[in-house]
Amino acid sequence: MFIFKVQDGQGGRAEIRIQALDWSEQGEVVFSCNSDALAILLLSGCRSGKGFFSLLPGTKPMYVEQWLEYLQEEGKLGQVEVEIKTPLDPGYGELCGLDSEQIKTLLELVYRVGGFNRLQIMRYLKHRHNPSTMSTRYSPEEITRYRHLGELINYLLRLKSSAP
Repeated sequence: MFIFKVQDGQGGRAEIRIQALDWSEQGEVVFSCNSDALAILLLSGCRSGKGFFSLLPGTKPMYVEQWLEYLQEEGKLGQVEVEIKTPLDPGYGELCGLDSEQIKTLLELVYRVGGFNRLQIMRYLKHRHNPSTMSTRYSPEEITRYRHLGELINYLLRLKSSAP
């Protein structure tokens, strides 16, 4: 999960959470903001190196990062921070609405069904921030396999959040 925390110069604060495995994977977005003006700024005319994008229906963390950097360079934002949380981090389940036992069960099932082990997942999560390492360490098929894993986890989390 990518968590972008934003502040403007007038005391406005916003948080953008994207449930994605890596920077280039599209994920579901949760947006919160305490200022209408900041919300309008963040949600209007979103653009990245690939062109315009819609933030709320789901997007890639790298697009949001580029958009926020642009707004900061233009002097429209005071501070931008990003945190990256993984299923192996303490408190991750709470961010997703799952308790620690549910996270443990989910990861064990994913390991078994997908043929992953904890070490592989930890190694991938460690390297996912560096595109050059990713391209030399993992084949395109392996990257696709990890992205499918991320899609599976995101899908299960969406099912959990829509359950009564």
